[in-house]
Amino acid sequence: MSLATADFVCWPKLVCFAILPVIAHCEIEAFRYAILHMAARVTRSAGAVHLRLDRAWAWAGVLAKAISRLRAPFS
Repeated sequence: MSLATADFVCWPKLVCFAILPVIAHCEIEAFRYAILHMAARVTRSAGAVHLRLDRAWAWAGVLAKAISRLRAPFS
């Protein structure tokens, strides 16, 4: 179970954050602090799903770029 959890975090980290090697190769504790603990809200409007990120968070721009990078192949 713990190996599956590690893969669940490591693969998106390397794929989405390849543009920022500091995040792509950081330890799990640093990744958790920078990305996974970000305040965000999922909202729906006119059938579209939006992810509202807290702009005051230092890593908000990095996370927004990573999400758009992840969505690009599916759009």
